[in-house]
Amino acid sequence: MCRICTRDARSEYAPWGRSSRQPCPARVYNCLTGGVESYEADRALAEKLIGADGLLIMATAINQVHAPLVVRALARRGFSQFLDLGCGYPPLLARGRRRHDPPLISEVLAPFQTGAAVLHVDVDPVVAGQAESVMAGPSGNPGVLCADLLHMAELLDHRDVAGRFDLSRPIAVLLHDVLPWAGDDQGVADALAVLRDWLPPGSALSITHATSDLDDPTVMARLTALWAEEAAVAFRPRRGTAITALLGDWPLMSPGLVPTARWHPGHPKHAQPALASRAYAAVAIKPGASPSSAA
Repeated sequence: MCRICTRDARSEYAPWGRSSRQPCPARVYNCLTGGVESYEADRALAEKLIGADGLLIMATAINQVHAPLVVRALARRGFSQFLDLGCGYPPLLARGRRRHDPPLISEVLAPFQTGAAVLHVDVDPVVAGQAESVMAGPSGNPGVLCADLLHMAELLDHRDVAGRFDLSRPIAVLLHDVLPWAGDDQGVADALAVLRDWLPPGSALSITHATSDLDDPTVMARLTALWAEEAAVAFRPRRGTAITALLGDWPLMSPGLVPTARWHPGHPKHAQPALASRAYAAVAIKPGASPSSAA
């Protein structure tokens, strides 16, 4: 198990040290997906967000289901190294598993390989601590690191990253519903450029990102305003072109950049209207290695 980094840092997209009286993005998301890791302030904001966007519950459910499906698809391609940036609260709770909780990454990987390298990262020390307590024991011995992805070079240079990943083989990176919480466009672009340069050939970048492209943009404007007014948090949906730019010139796996639910043909959520996702999903592959080199 990786030791949690206790570096005293501040993050724009997920403020540290939030009290129970101030809404926290990770706790509000947990509330929207039926979790119990929230306080009254989080639940009050969740109610306002739902009031502003009647499809928000569906959108969060679609995003939650997406991660294990992507991990399974990448495992089938031979990937055995996964870096989960912005992991959020784990789905497995101390009081027991709920039927609708998605599986952990290590659980998804178990049928495909043993000894997979998995590291979960979150900037919120409470979230990271919860993740560390839950991850103790699952197959694959996943690790947890508390770090800020906007300081990407420092994150990737951390001993827990260097000690876990083999840079001679491809790595799959998950960036699911994390970048909208960084309002600094240049900071996000710089962080992703550092990450793309660090990753070995054949690596994968899986992203989901809120967008105003799929519906009346005033819906996302209302959500952005609520986050700013009620929680002093920057929520930054981006257009599809801006999201694609974050993936550089890497080719996209089929079906490309699409509403999140549409990335999984044959899955029940694939039938949902495109606008219900409220976000795009894409997986990009770094050129220069054959798929077999991921094994």
